[in-house]
Amino acid sequence: MRDVLQKDLDLSDLLLHNNLASIFFPALLLSLWLTPVVIRYSSRLNAIDRPGERKVHKKAVSRLGGAAMVAGLVLPLVFFSPLDRTMLAFLAGAFLIATTGFLDDVYRIPPVAKFAGEIAASLAFVFLSGISIQEFGDLFGTGEISCGRLGPILTIFCMVGVMNALNLADGLDGLAGGISAIACIFLGLFAYMSGDSAPMYILLALLGSLFGFLRYNTYPANLFMGDTGSLLLGYTLSAAAVMLVQNGQTRMHLSPTMVAGVLALPITDTLLVMSRRVRRGENPFLPDRTHLHHRLMNLGFPHAVVVPILYLSAGAFGVQAWFLREAPDWGQLAAVILLAALVHGTVFGLQRIGFRWKGGRAEVPSRTDPVYSGMARVMGKSVRLAAGAIAIGLTVPIVSLPAVPPVIGGIALAALVFVAALFPWRAQRSRPSVAHGLLWLACLCLLALLQVIPGSPTWVPGYLATLSAVVLLWVLLKMRYRGHREIVEISSFELLLLGVVLFAALVMVPALRMGDGLRNMLLTVSLESVAFLLAMKILIRRQPRRNSMIAAGFLLALALIVAKGFLSTDKAANFVAAPATASPPPSKSAH
Repeated sequence: MRDVLQKDLDLSDLLLHNNLASIFFPALLLSLWLTPVVIRYSSRLNAIDRPGERKVHKKAVSRLGGAAMVAGLVLPLVFFSPLDRTMLAFLAGAFLIATTGFLDDVYRIPPVAKFAGEIAASLAFVFLSGISIQEFGDLFGTGEISCGRLGPILTIFCMVGVMNALNLADGLDGLAGGISAIACIFLGLFAYMSGDSAPMYILLALLGSLFGFLRYNTYPANLFMGDTGSLLLGYTLSAAAVMLVQNGQTRMHLSPTMVAGVLALPITDTLLVMSRRVRRGENPFLPDRTHLHHRLMNLGFPHAVVVPILYLSAGAFGVQAWFLREAPDWGQLAAVILLAALVHGTVFGLQRIGFRWKGGRAEVPSRTDPVYSGMARVMGKSVRLAAGAIAIGLTVPIVSLPAVPPVIGGIALAALVFVAALFPWRAQRSRPSVAHGLLWLACLCLLALLQVIPGSPTWVPGYLATLSAVVLLWVLLKMRYRGHREIVEISSFELLLLGVVLFAALVMVPALRMGDGLRNMLLTVSLESVAFLLAMKILIRRQPRRNSMIAAGFLLALALIVAKGFLSTDKAANFVAAPATASPPPSKSAH
């Protein structure tokens, strides 16, 4: 397993990875640090979203979160990416769309003016970059559908459509941001596999700014992205999609249907909503409560359930696009239509039969038999013992660490910065889902790194698996005799992080030909870390301040790996190691 991380990178790949880090982390930190500033000044600008008939939230919330996202996206690209013609065209369009959204958030400009701003941003990108959609592929099995001279006009039409789709999808806390983050991950993989650097830099910067934003926007949200953010998301994702489709020098053919399929959830939802409005003789652009997230809530699903459902749906479209990448264009289109029909048809069918969600926390039955009562008392007093045992158990393999390769230290540093920056140190009570998700990620990174460090004791993987099994047994006993059923509830932020890890294990590792060892290790530590997460939720159930203590412990362990990676003088550790980036599989011939 450890050998999978000891394949040499060539110089160009090493520089590429460093450049990617220099874009992602500045975007993350800028978005994260500027968001509180935006919240502070929102009331002065009257950029406050107040409750209303169509609103789901019950209190006034800032709607200027998109302003921090703009800074997180644009500034890293200006300073750390090549400013060629394509990038400058993208930045020009981003400035126009961000200005349009900001004016709408602050002054509530007329819909016609906002629509004009969307067209202007698309025009700037298309004509300054010289990139437009030239063909839609063989969608019906009858041959290529060429755009000809209508290519630029159709490109603008598609970009404006995606902007409005993301704008209309921004209806629940974390919904538009999470769906966009999922799209960034899949489109970013497409860009990496095809060797297209410009959209890859753009998508990585957007992903970093989205994680910084989601730190505050995950339910219950402290602010909304507003039109500044939602229009920026639609513009950025559509521009990146156009770049991916029309880059003629890529190593992997990307059909328009494959790329658009990643964004199929908000696109199909918007098309269905507008078609229903037209059928009723209404203005298709007027707002209502018939979007997919509204319909799910009308079925009785709570906010905390609706968003994860839609995350899973968006991820399903991305996974389908990836695994059908070699299929003919008409086959990809048929698959997108079928999946969309399944998602929307299921919701429609549940509405027709009068389904109502009756979820809730199950009550622990009262038991009077002495064995049950005795076990309940024992498990109730086991918390401190379990906390100490888990802390000592995780410390044992850490103190036995040998010299650490610099690349392992770099990975540990990246995980440390990500968790430490996003962790809600002062808002643990109001943002428990973010805290729990980051604790799980820190635990997963620690377990993974302990198993791949060259020269570490051979007993470490088996030891960690045994420790995880013992912790899981304690969790199950606590749930059996003391309740705590709520700890198995997964939030949208936790689901997003879990999805990223599973995406890396099941999609990225095979795509980059890193081998089965790394994939199996990631899947194994994902399961092992879940046991520790459930245990931590029990430990902090009534004392949220323990979040900080546990987070500090994980960060200290990661810091030790960082120190050993960068301060080690052991020559055996000073090799350049990283996941191999072998050439992608042969692509099908370009159309």
